[in-house]
Amino acid sequence: MYYLAWIISAFLATSAGCYVASKIDKKREIEK
Repeated sequence: MYYLAWIISAFLATSAGCYVASKIDKKREIEK
């Protein structure tokens, strides 16, 4: 059961990182 929670937490961390990265990319495009 622990491995399932680890996979879910890793998935959430990855999705959150991609979301933040996309937000930063949009800000860079606006600055250009």
